[in-house]
Amino acid sequence: MPDSLPRPTTELFPEALNLSPKQREVLAALQRHSAGAKASTVAEELGMHVNTARGHIDELVSAGAVNVLSAPTKGRGRPSLIFQARVPDNKAVAEEYITLVEVLTTMLAGKEDLDDAASAKAIEIGRRWARAAGAEDSDRALDTLFSTLRDMGFDPATRPDSTDIELQACPFVSSGLKPSPFLCAVHAGFLQESSDEDTIINLVPRQPHNVCRLEIKPA
Repeated sequence: MPDSLPRPTTELFPEALNLSPKQREVLAALQRHSAGAKASTVAEELGMHVNTARGHIDELVSAGAVNVLSAPTKGRGRPSLIFQARVPDNKAVAEEYITLVEVLTTMLAGKEDLDDAASAKAIEIGRRWARAAGAEDSDRALDTLFSTLRDMGFDPATRPDSTDIELQACPFVSSGLKPSPFLCAVHAGFLQESSDEDTIINLVPRQPHNVCRLEIKPA
């Protein structure tokens, strides 16, 4: 019997659902009610007719963004419908996985300076990460590096007088946590594997002005 897996959480992100602005507004209203809400409650909060709200909710149900439940009945009559958002809080997802990554890297190598063996292990993990992400197709690796870093959450920036790239944000920093040197070495391995054969990318973490710097040089 084949394994039966839950759907990927990424399929529930609003970006994957291609929602209209009004659908997003209705979904946000439902997300404020952890136990779900009636269509009439959403309509009242958003100042729209209940039929309009229900139409948007039905579209969200069809898109897989909302669950439908029957409210407990009191007496006779048709039970009311309760609508619950299925879409996760992207910030909460990121926070939890940042914590998980920090726990894993601390167990692997602690939080202090790395010895040569730990550094080599981290770089190899980063290289495997890059290969799993498709970085072995490096014909246009440098051309796509900037957009890849942006999409991953590193907020890259360039300067007119330099080929270096500054990383103004880090998806592994959160709520006072800073990434361990092991994790920085993992990212360095990722970047090394992501470069083409004519280019060397050197990650220099934690530079002044709260950035990390990528030094990009000919091989």
